[in-house]
Amino acid sequence: MSQERNQRKRKLIDRDTEVVIANNTYGMFVWESRNGDTSIVLEEHGDEEFITYGELRKLKKYLANMDIIITAVNSDDDDITIMDIARGLRIRKTYEDYFKIIEGMDADEANEGMNIDVESIEDFILDSDVDDYKEAFDSSLKETIIETSVELYKQHELGDHGKIRLIQKSRPQDERGDFWSDIDASNED
Repeated sequence: MSQERNQRKRKLIDRDTEVVIANNTYGMFVWESRNGDTSIVLEEHGDEEFITYGELRKLKKYLANMDIIITAVNSDDDDITIMDIARGLRIRKTYEDYFKIIEGMDADEANEGMNIDVESIEDFILDSDVDDYKEAFDSSLKETIIETSVELYKQHELGDHGKIRLIQKSRPQDERGDFWSDIDASNED
């Protein structure tokens, strides 16, 4: 049964299904469709916007790298979940990693996941031990983990030397020595 649920088939999702997305960057997220019909302006981290599944498909690359995050699905069909949307967009791995690593859910629980709190990534970074942090660091969540960690460091909230060293080691060899001092210098501006 568990294997059956994990291999759940992609559902047909109505293009008008409403999806809630949130800004997961630490700046402004702005996007406008080519035809100008849809524009999204999320001014701060955590700001949310409603968008249809049909329009959401155009934002796939921002969802895959988690610049924006699907936080909820508003559908007449209560059986449509965040994982169904992720499967439909073919970004399943990113959301499976999120639910497994950040939320501690197995595949069955992830399939039922109805909401995501943008702050949970920050909470994970601050509260996890170095081994759990490394697991996230070695997953499809790596870039969002690095970006969020750097922002937490700038805010003087992240001081775990093990996590800081992992980020530093991920930088190109010639940037490693000055990486954190460059962050500190840019934070003073």
